[in-house]
Amino acid sequence: MKHLLLGVLFLLSFVWPKDDALWAFGANDGKAFVDNSKYLYLHAVEERENVTPVWIAKDRAVVETLQSRGYKAYYAFSLQGIRVTLRAGVVFVSHGTRDVNMWCSGGATVVGLWHGVMLKQVSWDAGRDVDHPVMGLIERGKYTLFKRFDWLTVTSEAMVEPFASGRGMDPSRVVATGYPRNDLLDGGFPEGIETETKSETGAEIYETAEKLHEESDVLLYAPTFHEETGQHIRDHLDLSKLDALLADIDAYLIVKPHPRDRLDTDRGEFSRIMSMSSALDVYPLLPATDVLITDYSSLYFDYLLLDRPVVFYPFDREQYRATRGFNLDYDEVTPGPIATEFEELLTSIEAVLEDDDFAAERKAVRDEFLQPPSTNRCAAVCDQFDPAVPAE
Repeated sequence: MKHLLLGVLFLLSFVWPKDDALWAFGANDGKAFVDNSKYLYLHAVEERENVTPVWIAKDRAVVETLQSRGYKAYYAFSLQGIRVTLRAGVVFVSHGTRDVNMWCSGGATVVGLWHGVMLKQVSWDAGRDVDHPVMGLIERGKYTLFKRFDWLTVTSEAMVEPFASGRGMDPSRVVATGYPRNDLLDGGFPEGIETETKSETGAEIYETAEKLHEESDVLLYAPTFHEETGQHIRDHLDLSKLDALLADIDAYLIVKPHPRDRLDTDRGEFSRIMSMSSALDVYPLLPATDVLITDYSSLYFDYLLLDRPVVFYPFDREQYRATRGFNLDYDEVTPGPIATEFEELLTSIEAVLEDDDFAAERKAVRDEFLQPPSTNRCAAVCDQFDPAVPAE
C-alpha cells in the first residue's frame, strides 16, 4: 500500500501546478545542511526578493535548526514539505532528487549543483553496465526517474564535456557557472551569511582552527573513500610518528575522514592531531588552514582558490586507477608533491611548509578548472533560473 501511494504521489507531481518562483533546496540525501545547495540557498534568501527559497530535509534536527534561525525549512515527508516540493518550479540538489522528496519532484526543473570536479570517473563512465539489456535498463530507469538532472552546474568550460559524458546528458544542459560554495573562499559572501555558515553543532572546531592558525601552521587531511580498492586511511598512517613531526615543526593536523571511513584520533597521546566530524561543513574551515592533504578528493580544486600548498597522498594510486579510473591525468592536475608511502608524506609536509614551489602549477590548474575569482557563482546560478531575469 505504501509503495502504491508513493507511486500515485509521483505521478501526481508531474501535473501539479508549479510556481517558478518557489525554489526547493536539499543536499546529501536530505541528511544535512551542506555543500553547494547550502550556499546557494543562503544567497537566494539574502539576495533574491522575488524568489521563495525553502530547505527540504529528511533530518528533523536540520529543519528545527534552520527554523530557529528564521529560515523556511520543512521535513521532507511532512504535509508542508510535500506541498512545497509538489509546487516548487525549481529544485536544487547536490546528489539527486533523494536530497528532497523524490516522489514529489517529478514535474520540477531539477538543477544538479553537484559536489566536486570530475577527477574520478562517475556514473556512466565508472564501469556501470549500461549496455546490459536488463541491468542497463534498470540503471537508466533509476536515473530518469529519481537521479535525473535537467540542468547541471560545473566549475568551468573544461568540465562541461566530462560531466555530460559521466551523467549521460546533453552538453547544452551543463552550464559553467562555478560552484556556489566557492564564493565563500574568495570573499563573495557578505559577512553575516559567512558567519551563519559556521552555526552548526560541533562547530567549535572552526574557532579552534582559527585560534591555532594565528600562531601555528594548521593542516587539514581530507581523504576520499577508497571503496573500490578496499583500503582504509587508518592502515596507511602512523599517528604517533605524525604527531611527533607536527610537534617538531609547531603544526597541528585536523582530520576530516570520509563519512564511510574512520580514524581514531581521540586518544590522549596525540597532542597535535584532532578530528572533525564528517557531517560538518568543511568549507568554513578552509581559510584557517595552511596546507591541505588529500588523495583523490576534488576538494583540493576548491582549495586552489586560497593558493596554499596541497600535498597528495594516493597510497593506492595504481589500484584505484585500475578499479575506479580517472577522468583527468592525475599527474597533470595535482599541483603539489605526491607521496605514495607514509615516510614520503612526512617529508612532503615538511617540504611545503619550508618552501612552497608549486604556485605556478596551482595557478595553471586553477585557471583551467575554476571560474575566475571575481565571478559571483551564486548569482550566476540564480540568474539561470530566476523568473525575474530575462532569458538570453
